[in-house]
Amino acid sequence: MISEFFLNIVFNIVTGLLSLLPDISWSIDSGAFSYFLDVVRVVGYLLPAPTVYAIVSLIIAINIFKIVISLIKTLWDLLPLV
Repeated sequence: MISEFFLNIVFNIVTGLLSLLPDISWSIDSGAFSYFLDVVRVVGYLLPAPTVYAIVSLIIAINIFKIVISLIKTLWDLLPLV
């Protein structure tokens, strides 16, 4: 109840500050967006998906292996065995 009161105060202050900013309107040319989608489709068509999946999974596996090794080394350095 008290935290809700403080959050309402913060929300009202932020709302007041944001109301001072001018309105922004976006206009995107549909031709440019369709061109971008066409480029993405061509790249997706030219790249063989199973090969890309294999490469991405190999990169992720190598990084996970590095993380595990670094965690083991960190834990080993923290242990007062020596």
